[in-house]
Amino acid sequence: MSRNLVSALALALVAWTCTKPNSVENHQQSLVVQAYLSPGQAIEVKLRQTLPPGSFYESLEDTVSGALIDVAVDGERFRLVEDPDRPGTYAISPELLSVESGKTYHLAANFGNRQLTASTTVPEPALITEVTADTITYLQKYGDLYGDLIHPGQFLWTRSANAAGYVIIVEAVDVRSLPARADALAADLDTLIARHGQLDGEVPVDSLQAIARQIEELRSILRSGISRVAGEDTLYYLRDREEEDWRDIHRKDWTEGKKWRERRKSLFGDRYVNYWIPADSLRSDFWWLGVRFEGEYQIRLQAADRNYFDYFSTAFNGLSGNDGDQGPLFHVEGGTGVFGSYAEGSRRIFARRGESLPVFKLADRPDRGPARRRD
Repeated sequence: MSRNLVSALALALVAWTCTKPNSVENHQQSLVVQAYLSPGQAIEVKLRQTLPPGSFYESLEDTVSGALIDVAVDGERFRLVEDPDRPGTYAISPELLSVESGKTYHLAANFGNRQLTASTTVPEPALITEVTADTITYLQKYGDLYGDLIHPGQFLWTRSANAAGYVIIVEAVDVRSLPARADALAADLDTLIARHGQLDGEVPVDSLQAIARQIEELRSILRSGISRVAGEDTLYYLRDREEEDWRDIHRKDWTEGKKWRERRKSLFGDRYVNYWIPADSLRSDFWWLGVRFEGEYQIRLQAADRNYFDYFSTAFNGLSGNDGDQGPLFHVEGGTGVFGSYAEGSRRIFARRGESLPVFKLADRPDRGPARRRD
């Protein structure tokens, strides 16, 4: 699944477990698991624990290092190994333990006197069979006609026999955006620029050059990770208003670091949209709400198991209608979190700006490759 989506789910999870009233009084920290199994992907399990009472939870997490993590399937048990570069993250390669649709995987995490267990049955894949428009045209007049609500096309898929529901992700292919934790890099950039200015004329030139190199290194990371098409602003917003908002960031009387943070926030929100569909549905419209740039898009269809789908559809209370006091729905014993699975299929479409009536071209076949721009 999308890394940005995983990060958002983890933050919501930790925030809820740290603020639920009955957990504040419990000084025994609770284990929190996060893992999403998918065929063809390595199994990776992140183990955390709720923060102790009195800790400020925002942007913090308490990783659990040194735990014993086992995954069992078909009567065999496999030990996961902690990543030395990522404390609290345990993994095993697909060569040693593969993920297959239809099989049930059992997790056991032991840390001290605490044990967390969960299981998931990996869904059969659902394949996108038809996209009614592999090239869609956005007219500027849509902006005055509530263009976000206009449906420029739809796509259909086969049924997954054992999926609890479907998760749809529509993502702009050529738009990059670093995760929220990269905002610290922008703050570091401001600090270095300020220091360079303060020390100019006060220290040797080689010391200033060392700071200048650090500044350029950070700028390079931000340029490559917060961009429209590989570091160059060559991919256009479909809506003129949003293009103006993007360019207006340059004219603001902000520090360079804040301008990078605003750019990241804008791209992060605009480059993809995700939503969930009940298991009895085999079609979905795609909306202009999730198509904001001129360029190529990937539609990702995930057939999700009960653990993943229940958490995804209840974690965001304001969007799901779930009561905020109830919190996310978990299927874990001895702790909280998600040990879920999904099988994914995808197709691609192309969006372009236009001044005349849109022309929709039917997709030729299910295995059609990425759509290309047509003049």
